[in-house]
Amino acid sequence: MTDKAIVEWIEHHLDKKETNDLWDLQAAILTELSKRDSVSYRVRASDSSVRAKLDNNVSEWDDDNVHDSEGC
Repeated sequence: MTDKAIVEWIEHHLDKKETNDLWDLQAAILTELSKRDSVSYRVRASDSSVRAKLDNNVSEWDDDNVHDSEGC
C-alpha cells in the first residue's frame, strides 16, 4: 500500500470502524513496531482523562438510575 493509499483508507474508513476494531488495529501496529524496533510499546491514559471518563460514566449511571418517589 502506498502512502497515498494509506491516507485515503484512513480518511474514508477509520471513522466508520467500531471502537474495538480501532483498539485491535492499534495493538497490531504497536506489535509490529515493537518487533521492528526491539522495544516494548504500550498505550497509557493520562490520569486526568481517566478521571474525566469515570466522572462521565458515574453521572450517566446516576441519570439512568434516578427514580422519583411516585414512580417507584
